[in-house]
Amino acid sequence: MKYRYSLLSFLIAFILQTTVMNHFSIFQMSPNLILCLVVVYSFLYQGYHGIINGILFGLIVDVCFAEVIGIAALSNFIVSLICIELKRYLNKDSLISVVIASSVGTMAYSLLYWSIYKMLGNDYDLMYVMGKEAVLLIYHILVIAIIYQIISHSIIKHHGDRYMYRGSLQEARSLDRK
Repeated sequence: MKYRYSLLSFLIAFILQTTVMNHFSIFQMSPNLILCLVVVYSFLYQGYHGIINGILFGLIVDVCFAEVIGIAALSNFIVSLICIELKRYLNKDSLISVVIASSVGTMAYSLLYWSIYKMLGNDYDLMYVMGKEAVLLIYHILVIAIIYQIISHSIIKHHGDRYMYRGSLQEARSLDRK
């Protein structure tokens, strides 16, 4: 995937997250679309799409909405590194693997965000954050599953059978002749 397409998808996610997604909140929680894309791009694609765009849009979100600049960017960076490492152990063809990566990424993001704010002196209780996180975790799993279903056809070339050739009939015949 080209970086301009991933940059465009992050930009669309930023615009949607800051304008429309607040109307789709459940228990006053709306999904972090940028985090969802960081997980998807880091787990499914080769390259550094998730890292670069996660840091860039994390900084933009921090500048626009946060009290402290850099926490979302750092959290997105660490989540993308975790997802890249998970890619080595999980099969990207499986929706269950994407759900696991989503769960780990969402929990890591929340714990990082909470721990940095706690070190800076905020009084958020961990149990309060984890209670809210349960709703957000389910929301993120649903959003990432939808994103995975949309883009999985371009990533996974042969669904179900890795060795099946899905080219045109003429290409298959030319391969048989060789």
